[in-house]
Amino acid sequence: MKKAAVVAFAFGTPDTILSNLRIARIALQKARKFSIPIYTQLDIRIKEPGIKVKYTDEEPGNPPPTLRIARGAAKWAKEQDLRELWIVAAKPHLKRCLRNLKYACREAGISPKVGICGRIDEYSEDEWYCPDSTQARVRSKKDWCLREWILNHMPMFIYKRVAS
Repeated sequence: MKKAAVVAFAFGTPDTILSNLRIARIALQKARKFSIPIYTQLDIRIKEPGIKVKYTDEEPGNPPPTLRIARGAAKWAKEQDLRELWIVAAKPHLKRCLRNLKYACREAGISPKVGICGRIDEYSEDEWYCPDSTQARVRSKKDWCLREWILNHMPMFIYKRVAS
């Protein structure tokens, strides 16, 4: 495999909720299979000898927005000269994660191949919502959909001001 890495985006908080445990497991499986590093945030805990993990800068208890994670991943990918990035995210969050990571890579002046880890499809969209999350927006499809629709349809020049 070309020089590659996994970029994992949490779906709610804390790291012990089911959605984040799934994301961590999928990211770890991909990293293990190809011996590649992971870029993620504190709510995705990877504890595996031999797997390098780079955590984005954040204050504990204050998860960073998706765009900030994507920008951190793009900057890291540029520093590491990565050619492929594999996204792991909850299915309802995937479209925005993909858009943000591609945008952040363009901002950073890099053009890696950006793919999606296929194991995400093992779970239906409805299986990702977690009533135990401390973030209300990921507890149910109803809580998530309106906000997400607005963020996905917002022009990027506005979104990057709102979501940074």
